[in-house]
Parts: sequence; structure tokens; C-alpha cells
Amino acid sequence: MEARYWFRQAAWELPDAQYALGKLLLTDDVEVYDREEGIHWLTQAAEGENAYAAYRLGKELLKAGNTAEALPWLTMSAEADNPYAKYLLGKLYWEGEGIPQDMEQAVYWLTQAAEQGHPYAQILLEWQDSPFLPSAILAVNSLLHSIGQIFRNNAQTIDSTRNQHTDRKLRRRIQEKKIAMGHKPDDHEEQGYIGPIM
Repeated sequence: MEARYWFRQAAWELPDAQYALGKLLLTDDVEVYDREEGIHWLTQAAEGENAYAAYRLGKELLKAGNTAEALPWLTMSAEADNPYAKYLLGKLYWEGEGIPQDMEQAVYWLTQAAEQGHPYAQILLEWQDSPFLPSAILAVNSLLHSIGQIFRNNAQTIDSTRNQHTDRKLRRRIQEKKIAMGHKPDDHEEQGYIGPIM
């Protein structure tokens, strides 16, 4: 609540504070959530040429199903070199949801995002000749990644179990050697004891 107060005070003069206030008001925190005011402050910051505010505003408008309104804000953010906006624009043009499908624009923006290291943009570019929608491709990729993680975790569990068996066998051999050297089976040497020095 206090953060909201101070951001509001600063937002009258600072575009960065407008952006921060807009983000704060659009969080899941029920004490501060106010969609209408959040959109207002994001719009103010985006009009002040804050590329991150334009991206966030575009995302919020997409959530509400306003693709046509979101497009100029996402384009502004992408043109200001935001890789996330570039990726989202490429995906929108590919899917053609709410706007005409344009694969040339899709490939252009996805390539730009991929060059800046966006991993999903690269995946979509590799599948650009596929008849599937990007959301299906990304869902399959996510599923395969999760399955791979399960196999890696299971392999680590098997390796650690195998190491435990090795340790048990090693302990048994050490105990057998100690017994052969004259120690009793239940004899426990002090830690760090090396033996008599001659």
C-alpha cells in the first residue's frame, strides 16, 4: 500500500514511476490491483516513450482480446529493440489471431528476437514451414523439455543409488581387512587415528 502511495506521487513527473505504478496495479496482489488505473499509468509511460511500458501495455491489451489496440504498442516496443516485444509480434503475425496472418512480418520479428537470444523465437523459426500454430509447437517443445528433465532427474537418482551400493561394498571390504589385521568386528577406531609411529 505504501509503495503505491509513493509511486503515485512520483508518477506525476517521472515516466519510470508511471511504468512501475502501472505494473504494481496490475499484479495479483488484491490489495493494490486496479486494472483501469494500471492501464492508465502504463499508457502514460508508453506515450512518454518507455518501451517496457509499451510492451506491458500491449500484453495487457492482448489479455483482454484487443489485438488491434495492442499491435501499435508492441510495435513501438519492438522498434525500441525489446526482444520480448519482437517475439510476441512475430508470434501474433504467424498465428494471425485478431490481425491478418503475415508470415513475412512473423519471420522478420522472430529473426530479430532470435538474434537477441530469445530461445522460443529460434524454435519457431526452425518450424516456420510447419502447418502447426506456434502455440502447439511451443507446447510440444515444453512437454519434451519436461520429459527430458524427468529422465535427467531419474538418472541422477539411479547414479546416487549405485554410489550408495559401492560405498556399502567398500565399507564391507575395509571391515574385512580390519578383522584380518586383528581388530574385533565391533571395534571402532577413533577418527583420525593413523596407528603407532615407529
